[in-house]
Amino acid sequence: MYIVDYTSDDFKNLSNKVDTVIIPVGSVEAHGHHLPLGTDIFSPMLFCEKIDEKIGDKIWIAPAIAYGQSYDLSIYKGTVSVPSEVMAEYIYHVCKSFYENGLKNIIFLNGHGGNITALGLAAEKLVNLGAVIMTINWWMDFSKDILTITEGQGHGGEDETSAILYYNEKLVKMDKALKNTNKQLYPVRFKDRGKTIFKDAITGDATLASKEKGEKIFALLEDKIINRIALMQQKIYFK
Repeated sequence: MYIVDYTSDDFKNLSNKVDTVIIPVGSVEAHGHHLPLGTDIFSPMLFCEKIDEKIGDKIWIAPAIAYGQSYDLSIYKGTVSVPSEVMAEYIYHVCKSFYENGLKNIIFLNGHGGNITALGLAAEKLVNLGAVIMTINWWMDFSKDILTITEGQGHGGEDETSAILYYNEKLVKMDKALKNTNKQLYPVRFKDRGKTIFKDAITGDATLASKEKGEKIFALLEDKIINRIALMQQKIYFK
């Protein structure tokens, strides 16, 4: 159920039965020369569409938070970057309002690695209110599953490009797809890291992507995400 499609009265009545909300979170950011700037929000939004088709009566879907922390890629035109602390505060207040409206279970369906710090900071404050928070970083949490379909992963690489080809192949310019074999040896941050590690605003090999691989990724992961949602709603947090 998409929250924005319902009246206040409808929401009041339905929220007595449904106390879970999922928020797609992404970024506006360069992804090579071949993918749209909205890549990181399109995938979470499509997952939400799939979730709505299967369990739409059991979960609220909130409007997307499309801007994120994209410091490394901010050297590339079109990228919009919000500092983690600013993003965290904004997300906290959005979710605090959902919580005060009776939505106790809050899920971040995240499509962008730069958002992880902000989502963690927001979650720390929200749990103190009594909310239960789950963050799903789809490309990271299900990496082993994705690698049964693709040869590799990367920013604007084979997996992401395949996902967007499935989302809307008209948005992808495969004739401009490249590969970047640079790999970070260990976690380190430095100024203009985007010029080296993220050369051409990409990591991995986008030339190996296909719409068929994207379809397989979504078909495999949507049920795994729905299973996590069910466990959360049943308050099963460990075994």
